[in-house]
Amino acid sequence: MRVAVLPGTPDAAPALALLDAYATKHRARLMLVDAHGEHAARQLEDGRIDALIGHFSKVSPWMADISLSKAVAHPEPDDSQQPVLRIARRNGENALILATDRAVAAAAR
Repeated sequence: MRVAVLPGTPDAAPALALLDAYATKHRARLMLVDAHGEHAARQLEDGRIDALIGHFSKVSPWMADISLSKAVAHPEPDDSQQPVLRIARRNGENALILATDRAVAAAAR
């Protein structure tokens, strides 16, 4: 499972742990891939990476192109423009989207 962490995301560990658990469950392994800025979202959209970890707001301009999880390891901010740690997934990867959304919700409890 190819995962990129956006530079400047020092708190990525909880999101990485969720994705590692998903990969392990499916007999895969997590492989970190270098990706930066706009190129990272393009790599996700093109299917060159499976997930992107970083700080995104609810109203991210990428929302039409990718699926963002709820806030990971932090409460959802009241301000929809406040970026928080999230996992971005490629639209159409429904099994991954559903599984990670459930894992994020379970971790929040």
